Amino acid sequence: MRWLWVGVVLGLQAQPPKLVVGLVVDQMRADYLRRFHPRRTGGLGRLLREGLVYWNCHYPYFPTYTGPGHASIYTGTTPAYHGIVANDWWDRTRHQLLYCTQDSTVQPVGTHSDKARRSPRLLLATTIADEIRYACRFANKSIGIALKDRSAILPVGHSATVAVWFDPQEGQWVSSTYYGPQLPTWVERFNARRYPDSLLRLPWARTHHTACTDESPYEGTLPSESQPTFPHTPRSYADLLYTPAGLWLTFALAREAIEAERLGRGPCTDFLSLSFSTPDLAGHVFGPESCEIEELYAELDKELGAFLRYLERRFQRGEVLVFLTADHGAAPTPEVVSERGFPGGRYPEADLVPRAQTYLRSALGLPPEASPIAAFANQSFYFSPSFSLVERARAADLLKAWLLTQPHVIAAYTAQELAGVGGSAYPFTRVQAGFHPQRSGDVIVVYAPGWIEGSYRTGTTHGSIWTYDTHVPLIWWGGRLPSEGLYEPVRITQIAPTLAFLVGAPLPSAATDAPLLRVLERWPLSADQLLGFDVGP
Repeated sequence: MRWLWVGVVLGLQAQPPKLVVGLVVDQMRADYLRRFHPRRTGGLGRLLREGLVYWNCHYPYFPTYTGPGHASIYTGTTPAYHGIVANDWWDRTRHQLLYCTQDSTVQPVGTHSDKARRSPRLLLATTIADEIRYACRFANKSIGIALKDRSAILPVGHSATVAVWFDPQEGQWVSSTYYGPQLPTWVERFNARRYPDSLLRLPWARTHHTACTDESPYEGTLPSESQPTFPHTPRSYADLLYTPAGLWLTFALAREAIEAERLGRGPCTDFLSLSFSTPDLAGHVFGPESCEIEELYAELDKELGAFLRYLERRFQRGEVLVFLTADHGAAPTPEVVSERGFPGGRYPEADLVPRAQTYLRSALGLPPEASPIAAFANQSFYFSPSFSLVERARAADLLKAWLLTQPHVIAAYTAQELAGVGGSAYPFTRVQAGFHPQRSGDVIVVYAPGWIEGSYRTGTTHGSIWTYDTHVPLIWWGGRLPSEGLYEPVRITQIAPTLAFLVGAPLPSAATDAPLLRVLERWPLSADQLLGFDVGP
């Protein structure tokens, strides 16, 4: 008998969960729940049948990327306050791009690659995982697991027991000295089994009888392949991450963590963050209409179903709370939908930036060799550090006026505007919610709906203010939560406050949103049950 039941006994008090499991599917559009549902008999189908489903959940800021997405889910605020304004941004002091979890003060653990020199130090706010640790006086455990380092690190914040991610050069899970001088024994043991070596021998074939057609000129290829069609044969560890092997490796390590760390068996609520990076990697290459995406979601459904059954065997009803969401959505592949008359395309940024340089040189009376624009990243223009504040403001006004004359530009905003009192226009509110004065650009441009960054020549990408990028799933599952679908608009930043009230932890330091009352109403706690842990004076 499953421990999840949907009947509610009125007045019955629940205990705080012994384990919270956050599941984030990288690049999962909300409509995938409906699009793939008829063929889903595993975990995704089960969550839809048994979970509390918020059908109208959105990201309230720009840009919608992986780093900001994970930070926003778990801090309960937007990039304006947690500071992760993109996956990377132009650092005005270093005069180079700065990656969101980059940290030269730490050393790699489990690898020699400098790409493992990572930590959460650039995150300016606490996460819900941090606050549960604080409320428990650090007697509990908090673990982050993902193929991508930023997806493992940012959710569990500054005080995690450990965060681990996958090194595609070494073919194993790694970490950094931020979390300790060596990998946990259970990670070393998992690495020693060399599962990736075995998975390299397995071709990825179509096995789920999906209805798509595996022929499109708009698909890319795996790093080691020349053709985008099935079967795909991974020839490197990097190739593996685009295939169902990436899903399997993440779930397998999660089970290892639960067993070895005895998650959910301690005196206070433990926290496990899992992020599934494979759908994003594959989505960028193949696009949301591809057979590869359908096959991947069939595999995710299967693996998630096995994982939910594992949780049921290990824990009693009410001991585990699971939520599933995504860090962003994805645009339709422009060429696929334009054939049906949809507006959009791949924005020619490679042409836009040099033309903007030329315009500003002329408008500001600068010599031909001058570079008024130091960098362009995340649809943001960063000006030369040689500009004074007055020159910067003038250049921003000029560039904004010029950008608004360009095709397929719907809005442009200056840093001065975004640092001001704000406005009610939809584009402005989204851009302002993602603006941080030290990390964001001097002018930010917004493309019209359907237009994506031209640097992606096949497949798709994400990052915009439009609904295909902001609209994501949100499902809660566990305890006495009902099987119910809700259509009220909610924001991704409501997840962390909900968890804080549910377990009795402080709100994350910069949380700006309200909790989801429906979740709290169905998981009632009395004052003496909060966290179930005597933290002392």
